[in-house]
Amino acid sequence: MTLIFVDSMKTSIVGTPVSPRSFQEKEKRCRAIFDSLLWDGFSFWHVCTPGTFQHIIFETPDDYEFGMVAAATSAYDSKVRIITFELMSNHVHFIVQSNGKEDAQLFFNLYKKRLTRFFREEKRILDLSHFSSEPIAIESLESLRNQIVYTNRNNFVVDPDQTPFSFQYGANSFYFNPIAKCIQGRQFGSLSQRAKMRLLHSKETKYPDCYMVIGNYFAPYSFCDLALGEGVFRDARHYIYKLTRDVESYKELAALLGDIDYYTDDELVGIVYALCKQRFNSDKPALLTVSQKDELVKVLHFEYHADNRKISRLLHIPLQVINERFP
Repeated sequence: MTLIFVDSMKTSIVGTPVSPRSFQEKEKRCRAIFDSLLWDGFSFWHVCTPGTFQHIIFETPDDYEFGMVAAATSAYDSKVRIITFELMSNHVHFIVQSNGKEDAQLFFNLYKKRLTRFFREEKRILDLSHFSSEPIAIESLESLRNQIVYTNRNNFVVDPDQTPFSFQYGANSFYFNPIAKCIQGRQFGSLSQRAKMRLLHSKETKYPDCYMVIGNYFAPYSFCDLALGEGVFRDARHYIYKLTRDVESYKELAALLGDIDYYTDDELVGIVYALCKQRFNSDKPALLTVSQKDELVKVLHFEYHADNRKISRLLHIPLQVINERFP
């Protein structure tokens, strides 16, 4: 598979875009990239499994590493381009570009087949019958931006010890991070036939020699089209804003994907103050009446899936009171 990099008006194999300066120029460049791909017959898809799937899939580093390898090989065999992805312990997210839904579905089917074979080899027969996906169409530039960011922030909002650039089992750490793209590895073509088979857990070793191997998996920068993913954002600042500030746009997206939307403590603080202003015309939660606080507790619990401890801290309500409300 050849990764196609994007310039200011169209896709091309080579060429460096002239950096636009104004907001309008940058937005026009992003729009041109997106529209030109649609014009050429490509489409964008979110291939994911529900975050509410309870069975743990990836337990060990070996599991995650094979999950990375399977992503690269399944994309190559199905002729899809992965724009970004992230592997969570019990679900996956892939943003892909393909020639149609059938190719996107083929990509997931191959991925699931390879995981199934891997776990059988490891003598861990997992029930992956509920590990399923029907690709969801991404039909607008803003939706593509939101879903790239939603995928790249997935682990960050769940694990307080991670940043959006530290989780290694996905493409998230490479976005607008040129140093990460310089990480040295070994070219797949330099490996012995036995080493290739061991990496792939397969006798089939037809994959590109130029793929870079880090540890026991393919480096995402060698098989994901990061240039396209970065190209739909106006600049790095735009990406970081959506990653850390534009959090309300992900609530409906989580519902669409069958996922549970998570927010960091800092994000929830901003949400609480915004809700106080919008719903009660109040500047902060301390000024709310008892009934207003009660309403806000329900909103945080049901709409934002905040746990009892977070609600207690945010609204300064004793934890015992929240626990009695939501055992």
